[in-house]
Amino acid sequence: MSLGASAALTARRPMLELLGLATAAALLVARLDIATLAAGLGLFLWGMTHLEEAIKRLSGGTLDRWLHAATRHPSRAIGVGALATALVQSSSLVTLLAMSFVGAGLVALPAGIALLFGANLGTTTGAWLIAGLGLKASLAQYAMPLLALGLLGSRLLQGSRAGLAGLLLGVGLLLLGIDFMKLGFETWQDDLTLDGLAGERLWHWPLLVLFGVTATVVMQSSHATLLITLTALASGQLPYLPALAIAIGANIGTTVTAVIGAFGASIAGRRLAGAHVIFNLVTAAVALALLLPMAGLVDRIAQLIGLAPDAWPLKLALFHTLFNGLGIALMLPFIPRLAARLERLFPKPARLAPSQARYLDTTALQHADTALSAIALECRRLERRTYHLLGSALLVPSGEVIGHPPSRAVIEAPIDPEAWPPVNTRYHERIKPLMAEILDFYSRIDLPLTDDQEARLEALYARTLRLVEAVRFGEVLQRSLLRHAAASSPLREAHDDLRLAVAEGLNRLANDPTAADIGAPLEEVRRHWQHELAERLRHQRLDPWLASSLMNDLHQASRLTAALASPPAVAA
Repeated sequence: MSLGASAALTARRPMLELLGLATAAALLVARLDIATLAAGLGLFLWGMTHLEEAIKRLSGGTLDRWLHAATRHPSRAIGVGALATALVQSSSLVTLLAMSFVGAGLVALPAGIALLFGANLGTTTGAWLIAGLGLKASLAQYAMPLLALGLLGSRLLQGSRAGLAGLLLGVGLLLLGIDFMKLGFETWQDDLTLDGLAGERLWHWPLLVLFGVTATVVMQSSHATLLITLTALASGQLPYLPALAIAIGANIGTTVTAVIGAFGASIAGRRLAGAHVIFNLVTAAVALALLLPMAGLVDRIAQLIGLAPDAWPLKLALFHTLFNGLGIALMLPFIPRLAARLERLFPKPARLAPSQARYLDTTALQHADTALSAIALECRRLERRTYHLLGSALLVPSGEVIGHPPSRAVIEAPIDPEAWPPVNTRYHERIKPLMAEILDFYSRIDLPLTDDQEARLEALYARTLRLVEAVRFGEVLQRSLLRHAAASSPLREAHDDLRLAVAEGLNRLANDPTAADIGAPLEEVRRHWQHELAERLRHQRLDPWLASSLMNDLHQASRLTAALASPPAVAA
């Protein structure tokens, strides 16, 4: 396409969009049945959005801590993923948390994959709820009180109580959407029937699956596709076997969303998206190949549990659960091999650039728990870099400070000033770029937070600023230490005591981020040298100018340890 043609198309785009909207509006005005269907679908999707946002607000960190604690083994992770998804009715939320855990190294990739498989099974509860409750009664009478309470509560309540109001509003919209969908199909029944889609020919099945895929991709919700299928099935608009094929397509459709999201995701996100695609494709292929035998199995199970022969929506829900369960049974033994294959397919970079954050993935911003977890882990990396840089400020190899307690022999070793680059130079190379990414991520957290989450986020932000403050004190201290680094310097003895004391404090903090006594060694040195300085000045064994320099160095070192000893961020 030429540049001129592209520009002309861009200029006409708003007009084409308006024309499309006008055409759709005319169709909806002319056909009340289609308008009712569209309204029901819109209300259902809107309710899903409110429901997920309410769950995010109400979880307050509980969901991610529970999932993390319960995913030690793949078999348990499947059950936990299924239960969590059934409770929150959002596989995307559970998948997002799984990506965060795997990316942070809190959960191994096999457990994350198992959690994802369980989330797929958990989505089948939505079909059961719609088929078992939503299609059997008029839901508007229940939806209206929930909508009224939810709307009033969202205006009047704050904090977690506002999350409860959002939950009521979301459930009310879901129920009203289902009721509108039923009404739309009942109105449509005399004008259109889909009985011709009997699926008797081989080429019918891929087309039906493709319809399920397309509908899920367009609406970004397999629940919405299943709602349309179940209501069409219940109203007699859609035969049973084609409905099963569409349900298979809805499962495949969720993989398209995962693939699109993986393009901008972290390595962990790409690996889990790959596992999601493989699981759903394998499951769909097996279910499609065994569609007729599985439909017969569903009939036998339905008879055993007392379902009526024409309870087609409930049979569809049963089929949906069976083929997802079959997929898990087939894939469970291969989870370790699948994880190893995905790790080879999406390897971690050999070495991250100094300015590159490891955990600040954009997908983490979709949920408060994952956003806080990501920023806490990145702040921990910033802490480690700061400790290494402060070791350089003390003219001590960082391995002698962080790796194990510093020794007097290392401190008293000869110092070559040329071997120590200025702290400010390394700060701009390794600290400032990462801090900029953390602050940018912090500014993009636009989610409802509980009081505890808000306090934790503010603590992380304050901790980041205090680390930079400590580096600035270290920069001043390093310049003085380098000026008096010679073994013959009158201040070398005092500086060695100071360096050892601060290094011991850094070592304690690196091993225990909650350590509160890191300034104790320095305080002891400070008291000793205040007394020693007075004695040396009295006997004229030290120049007053040098004495004032040492007092200033002790003060800078105290400020450095005070900045590091400030209350640490709330543990992740």
